[in-house]
Amino acid sequence: YYSDKVIRLTPNTEEEAFVLKKICHQLKVDLWQPGGVSQISQGTVTDVHVPHNGSRALLTFLQEANIQYKILIEDLQKVLEKGSSLPAWRSRRSLSGYNYEVYHSLEEIQNWMHHLNKTHSGLIHMFSIGKSYEGRSLYVLKLGRRSRAYKRAVWMDCGIHAREWIGPAFCQWFVKEALLTYRSDPTMRKTLNHLYFYIMPVFNVDGYHFSWTNDRFWRKTRSRNSRFRCRGVDANRNWRVKWC
Repeated sequence: YYSDKVIRLTPNTEEEAFVLKKICHQLKVDLWQPGGVSQISQGTVTDVHVPHNGSRALLTFLQEANIQYKILIEDLQKVLEKGSSLPAWRSRRSLSGYNYEVYHSLEEIQNWMHHLNKTHSGLIHMFSIGKSYEGRSLYVLKLGRRSRAYKRAVWMDCGIHAREWIGPAFCQWFVKEALLTYRSDPTMRKTLNHLYFYIMPVFNVDGYHFSWTNDRFWRKTRSRNSRFRCRGVDANRNWRVKWC
């Protein structure tokens, strides 16, 4: 991602929005926000990640269309390297020692899950629901007081899109807050006594691991398809019609 740029644009008219949509399709930019090209309209803050070999063409387009822009990041690789070099105390010896304010690798998250399963057996039960395409275990935490055999349950999964590290971080934070406040917060105690929470901190384990080891912006799974050359699918889009 050396010399890749992140550019922010806000179309002031619907005509500018139409031009911007056209540019996004033609140059195949990586749209960071909004969620899709179709959502770009007048006044919509639009952030795009542009490879270094495409930034000149995009800037030329914008200047010719008289669309105002701002370069948020001049060199994306430098920002990534700066982020990965931040000091992170990642002790897993206790719940309070685990650093919930940094992102953690898949191995660290799964070690954290094993640790909670051993140290908080009254509220936590860890189990596997199978294996991923690349053979990694799919772990789930069952959070709640074992007060009776059957209780209503809430399913929570994070990390469907591999590069969105904030998802797994949220799931870990939620579990931490539930465990730390169970005795002191009547609402939390009542919730965990009456409900089970099934929490999957990393849904897309293969993609998440790949985003740490190979490509920070990898989004999809890592499965192969004999009919297509591209690797993986978008796990948050790849549902059958009328799947629910």
